[in-house]
Amino acid sequence: MKNYGTIGQSIPRVDAIAKVTGTATYASDFSRPGMISGKILLSDRPHAYIIDIDPQTALELPGVHAVITSKDTLNQPFGGYIFDKLIFSSDRVRHIGEPIAAIAADSDELAEQGLRLIKVKYQDVEPIFTVEAALNVNAPILHPDLESYPATFPYTRYGNVCMDARLNQGDVEKGFAESDQVIEETYYCKPMHQAYLEPFSCVADLDQNGHLTVWTGTQQLSVCHRELATALGLPMSEIRVIPLWMGGGFGGKLGSRFEQIAALLCKKARRPVRIALSRREDVITSHARAPFTIKVKAGVLNDGSIVAWKSDILVDAGAYSDEAVGSASVALAFSIGPYRFPNCEGRARAVYTNNPDWGCMRGYGGSEIGFALESHLDLVASRIGMDPADLRLKNLVDEGDPTITGQKLNCVSIHETMAAALKTSGYYEKKGHMQPNQGIGIANHMGESGLLGSSAVVRVNEDATVSILTSVVDIGTGTHTALCQIVAEVLGLPAVCVHIASLDSDSAPYDIGSFASKTVFDSGNAVRLAAEDLRSELIYLAADVFGCEIGAVTWDDGIACVNKDPAKRLSLPDLVGISLYIRHGPLIGKGYWISHLPFDITPGEGFGNSPTGSFLFGTHVVEIEVDPGTGQCKILNYVACHDVGKVLNPVGAEGQIDGGIIQGIGYGLMEETILRNGEIMNPSLSTYLIPTIADIPPLKSVLLEKADPNGPFGAKGIGEPPSVMPMPALANAIRDAIGVGMTEIPMTPEKIFHAIRNSDLKNICSMFD
Repeated sequence: MKNYGTIGQSIPRVDAIAKVTGTATYASDFSRPGMISGKILLSDRPHAYIIDIDPQTALELPGVHAVITSKDTLNQPFGGYIFDKLIFSSDRVRHIGEPIAAIAADSDELAEQGLRLIKVKYQDVEPIFTVEAALNVNAPILHPDLESYPATFPYTRYGNVCMDARLNQGDVEKGFAESDQVIEETYYCKPMHQAYLEPFSCVADLDQNGHLTVWTGTQQLSVCHRELATALGLPMSEIRVIPLWMGGGFGGKLGSRFEQIAALLCKKARRPVRIALSRREDVITSHARAPFTIKVKAGVLNDGSIVAWKSDILVDAGAYSDEAVGSASVALAFSIGPYRFPNCEGRARAVYTNNPDWGCMRGYGGSEIGFALESHLDLVASRIGMDPADLRLKNLVDEGDPTITGQKLNCVSIHETMAAALKTSGYYEKKGHMQPNQGIGIANHMGESGLLGSSAVVRVNEDATVSILTSVVDIGTGTHTALCQIVAEVLGLPAVCVHIASLDSDSAPYDIGSFASKTVFDSGNAVRLAAEDLRSELIYLAADVFGCEIGAVTWDDGIACVNKDPAKRLSLPDLVGISLYIRHGPLIGKGYWISHLPFDITPGEGFGNSPTGSFLFGTHVVEIEVDPGTGQCKILNYVACHDVGKVLNPVGAEGQIDGGIIQGIGYGLMEETILRNGEIMNPSLSTYLIPTIADIPPLKSVLLEKADPNGPFGAKGIGEPPSVMPMPALANAIRDAIGVGMTEIPMTPEKIFHAIRNSDLKNICSMFD
């Protein structure tokens, strides 16, 4: 890799001053003159038909300006992968927390009072709370029109199954028949809330032309804009979306949420309306990580060669498909991870229930399948008496190997990440030589970076500073800083000369959004191409001024020079003046990037995912100590090694890794959404436990740089992988410490304690067999 000017430098984040000084305006801070409060009436039952809604008493309350129900909407379905939801339930509710009606009043207190006056008559219906019950042939169908719903991909859909997909390579049954041992286990991943600090908020207002403007905290500006227009039945040109600073998202603020309701209240009340959810409202309506049940079957030879692998993935989508379909598809696509299993088969199903409308979280299916895959490898290693690291090394993929989708791997670096993590952690020196009840665990990961399209415009201002027009929202990851570094590098300018223009759907070009470890790869490439287009314009202008061929002009450090006559030089300020006031016109570059073309042949029945733009690799090693009397875990040391391609901003990358590890520790050991009869029982941060500073162990990050030729300056993504490996690494360390395998996350002290006790009882009973 060559030396760069700004790439690879730990420059300060462009949002640092606004955030540390408190001047950043978050969605919950934003207000408009004359603004009134919007509140949403949420269903208090999991499954019922709506017989009647009577808002009259609420409308008579002084200070109430509007009440809306499904009768005030077009009942136009919208959604992420499958268009299966409406703004308000029109005929029946399918989960606790589903919107029934909404009210706009002079204050939050009045709006709350008005909600209590809206009379709803229900007819309760027997709910379905488990995937097994939903799959029963006699189960009531929650979405009778499922097969007619518009969908992004041609999913196989039937009954309560909104997605059924299968992938395979080789002959898995032949592989099992030839195996020395066949080992099966089932793994469970409980629902997890994103636990962001800022609950959902948005504001809607009308301009002088009657067009809507919505200010909101969303991870996907372009998608939010489209979903608003679809649900409201309006042209996108009549809706303007302006994203504000976001107090955390992690997948919980994808697309749109209640922006449509704020917009409808605004249009009816003819006043700006703000919807700000309480913590409880946010939790019971958010699209938290969906529950997964994953059955894994492995066929292995006694030398450690895994010759057959089968995964059956069941996802409780909840009442609507949301992002559970996408998460299930990603889990299926990466169900064999960074391993060469010659015979493999996978199936993934997303199933409707009357549980909350689950969605996704950082890791997007990779966390769940990673826990099952990596935990099962340790189980296999223990059964055949082989070191878990050696088992992995024997089965690692190489360059050009196929994934279960058939896509060929490129820029494979899992051998390097494993070697670095094993060396840095001292794995082999410690394995088998630790104190009683102490253990060491390892986990690998292969993920994706590069998803769908992105576009950008780069413009030179009159003072020779540069503005980036983009729809990319910085959700706290430092994305905007990285984009500025890319443009500065292409144009040979200091990073301080480049800034992100205000985000606004009226002016920002399309981008799929900030999620899935894609922004640096996809959006970074779009910005790079736009900057290169602008640089070409500058060279063309300079050649025109000098009266020479374009090929005779070079651009270096923000200056155009004629190769054979170094005295002929024009700086960027010179060119701006010439361009605007003498010839050529405004200096603008544009770029569009899409990571891949569709699969030539659909890789499997009902599969609805695209090829991966770039593959991500990493290895984590963790040391823990378990108190057998309480089941409490103490993390002693943590080593994380990641290949990020070219590191754009080292401090930013290390921050992403540290934050991801801590979030993964939370999911692995303590974070659980407790559900009872479709109701979330711990909808607050006082009852939903997340890691604190006391839970954070010593962290050591190792960054490897194996440039991806398709990434901007060789860069890949790093947003999700650090949060994927802690759960299986912890589970494997617990197995090493106490000899008991954990098959369900989170692995709370209670679960660990009972696992130890049950193991002890089995050992006692076996003595009498």
